[in-house]
Amino acid sequence: MDKRISLLAATGLAALSLGAAAPALAAEPAFPLGGPSALVLQPYPDAGSPKERSLHYELAYAGPGNGFAGEFTVTVDLTKAAGVASVRPDPARPGPDCTTSATAIVCRQQGLKAGAEPRANGFDLLVSAAKDTKNGASGEIAVTGRVAGASVTPVTTKLTVGGPDLYMGALGLRSEVTAGEQQDLPLAFANRGTLPARSVALELDASAGLEPAQTYDNCRVQDHGGMGATTVCLVEGEFLPGESYQLAPDSPLHLKTTERAYRDRLRYAVVPDPAPVKDAREGGPAATGKKLKLVKASAAVAVTGSAAVAGGAENTDLNPGDNERSIEFTAKGARADFEAVTASPAGKVGDTVVAELGFRNKGPAVISHLRSGESVARTDVVVPAGVRVTDVPRNCRAVDADGRDRTDQLGAPRYFCDGGVFADLAGTYTGRFSMKIEKAVADAKGSVTVGEPVAGGTKPLSFDPVAANAKAVFAVEVKGAASPSPSGSASASPSPSASVSASASASASAGTSASAAGGAGGNLASTGSSVGPLALGALGAVAVGGALYAGVRRRSGGHA
Repeated sequence: MDKRISLLAATGLAALSLGAAAPALAAEPAFPLGGPSALVLQPYPDAGSPKERSLHYELAYAGPGNGFAGEFTVTVDLTKAAGVASVRPDPARPGPDCTTSATAIVCRQQGLKAGAEPRANGFDLLVSAAKDTKNGASGEIAVTGRVAGASVTPVTTKLTVGGPDLYMGALGLRSEVTAGEQQDLPLAFANRGTLPARSVALELDASAGLEPAQTYDNCRVQDHGGMGATTVCLVEGEFLPGESYQLAPDSPLHLKTTERAYRDRLRYAVVPDPAPVKDAREGGPAATGKKLKLVKASAAVAVTGSAAVAGGAENTDLNPGDNERSIEFTAKGARADFEAVTASPAGKVGDTVVAELGFRNKGPAVISHLRSGESVARTDVVVPAGVRVTDVPRNCRAVDADGRDRTDQLGAPRYFCDGGVFADLAGTYTGRFSMKIEKAVADAKGSVTVGEPVAGGTKPLSFDPVAANAKAVFAVEVKGAASPSPSGSASASPSPSASVSASASASASAGTSASAAGGAGGNLASTGSSVGPLALGALGAVAVGGALYAGVRRRSGGHA
């Protein structure tokens, strides 16, 4: 008996050992279906056709490699939408092969590609209220997927006939501001819809030179690095149709202008019934003991027509085109010190060396030209004698010594580099120049000058109070040089030149390329900034207690 027990024990231990050593089975890939969790529909009209709303679903690629080759079958179950809504594929946005029946829409798509164009892996539907539906009637659309060798995460969209229609009132703020001053923000909105909102999110999207002066426990802030910040305050309650609402007297808001102000923008919006966030903090310790509150307005908010473009309320508001507004500001006496940045590379004759050349913003103002799209500055790079440029950032263009344009982009004595539309205080905006050392030249010097673009070069920046550091010289050290022949560096004289082409982006590093035509190397980059020059102007990805918003827009409504 003891021998058998010992044998069984040994066998069991061996099995456990083999089991531990066996490789674990890899989990099959899972592809999430993206789509809104809710959509409100205009009630069926007494006369005319019902108003259709667009509904987009997208399969997201999540896995290694360039994509997944399997055939996906996506089923839109309309059973629970019967009698509440009419649903059909959008003919204006043809997607995968779809067939329609009374109870379902079935779409087939071959494969998913990583990094595909927006809407490439999805399909669009048009939804409207069904005839004879009552205000407040609801149903749902359930979307599931199937593919061999993987799974698809489903999504459900709740449909409601009728809903809130929040209209944001205008703020009469001064557009010309001074650092340190504050202005009252008497936010107010009206509900012109058919149903109440059970909660609202108030959003303040402020560029770098603006910030709310007060903080409240039901507000969350998402910092956008040097670009500014988005503050979203979630307010619970019942906001009835036909009523107007304003900030409670004991929870005011003021907008403060900071020393970072130059040309700034404030976007303010209201979103009804924001979607909950799984990681929303609830019941945590109060930071201030105060909450932002809303009360019925003493006077109705004046409705003057559409206030702005649609923001983040497109699924929960009957008319999302009037939920937000924006104001542009100009700061009087704004100053920012732009300092030229050089390098001192070294090598032997025949070597190729690299130098990061550009500028940094020492502040205090954040300079932004997102409204006009013009460059904040030009970097004028004069190449030392004895070296030949073999690669340049793509935001730079070659010119002759006198500043006139030239065809050959490599080997030029001088380069004009576009500084981009945004310069914060966090990083250094430089581009990587590759230069081959062809010969040793005594006392050869190059230079970097940062300034406002003009024909043939630059002129001092109007907002820069320190002119002395706007130009800096640099040299390429030639190791082991024996008796170098004397030569001078390239000189510059004004001459008509073409306009700057590419804009800079703020990123962690500057890339390079060996392409000659057009200087297709890396963009001018901020080597210390954590974010690129994304333009605020829509609901940024902000977790706010119980709300999440996404959809940052570029340029169309960015910082001033």
